[in-house]
Amino acid sequence: MTTYGVKYIGSKASLIGNIESFISENMPVDTPKTLIDVFTGTTRVAQAFRAAGWVVTSSDLSWASEAYAHAFLMRTAASGIRIPGLLNKLIRLEPESDWITSNYCDVISTSGGIVKMWKPANGRIADSIRNRIAKWERYNEISHHEAMILTTCLIFALDKVDSSVGVQQAYLKNWATRSLNPLVMQDLPYANGPVGAHIVGNALTNPYEEASIAYLDPPYSSHSYSTYYHIWDSITRWDKPSVGLKTNRRIDRVSGADEFDESMHSVWNSKRTALEAFMKLVERLPVKYVVISYNDESLIPLETLEAALKEKYAVRLKKIPYKRNIMAQIGNAAINGEVPVTENHEALIWIVK
Repeated sequence: MTTYGVKYIGSKASLIGNIESFISENMPVDTPKTLIDVFTGTTRVAQAFRAAGWVVTSSDLSWASEAYAHAFLMRTAASGIRIPGLLNKLIRLEPESDWITSNYCDVISTSGGIVKMWKPANGRIADSIRNRIAKWERYNEISHHEAMILTTCLIFALDKVDSSVGVQQAYLKNWATRSLNPLVMQDLPYANGPVGAHIVGNALTNPYEEASIAYLDPPYSSHSYSTYYHIWDSITRWDKPSVGLKTNRRIDRVSGADEFDESMHSVWNSKRTALEAFMKLVERLPVKYVVISYNDESLIPLETLEAALKEKYAVRLKKIPYKRNIMAQIGNAAINGEVPVTENHEALIWIVK
């Protein structure tokens, strides 16, 4: 099935068929189709399972994931009936400069860098649209659900005209060709499946309801997704935060800043804490079966994780050849003149609790 998402490192869009077949191969017959997508990201895996008739609860630390969940997992024909008309009103607004234009549209950052994420003309359109969505919600002219769907439409429109390598702390020096295109707001497709739910917060403390299966695709590197996609979070909350560093990152995502938000700290970004976090999470999830999507270049070696899980649970593992993300080709290896490694393996792990 076709799923939808913004550019996202670690996206499992190309592996959804493998994940679905892996679960089908291992899941006992007559198991209720209820799933917790614990680290949902852009909700692509959750979208596929909704389309297949599963009741999906998604969760993530990311604020933007809530918007995606409303657009793709919770929307119905009835709940989104006004969206096309609202979009028609938004595209007719007069542009206005606000937080997006001031911080990400060909401006000098707080530390002297040049931030060229969007052309100013597109930034002004986006500012006008997001301000109107916020105003409508504030005065109860639209529901929070509608506001999140419209915000997702805006994020998707901005993603198509950005000038980055796919993360929001690596802007291109010269404008990407796509950034020269006008920002276009469009409605988004969604699956006609059971209505899902979403939880914003830490997987180790979230109050999950009982389900059959939990799907885990954690951030298993030292890089924080809360910094990679901070602008989407800011547009979702529309709190217009102060920014810092050369990339104008929201200041509460800057380590060492007085305003740093400790709730965005992920134990999966540290080799010291990731394995223990895995074991705690698998234990606390109210499910019979757990599926982990893991990578053989992760902080915790695959063999170490597999051995730890086998001490407590029945475990099956399947490896799939997988192409690495774009950062592997343009990062330190490329800078140092090394031949980049473009292939690795994705492992799917089936756990019976």
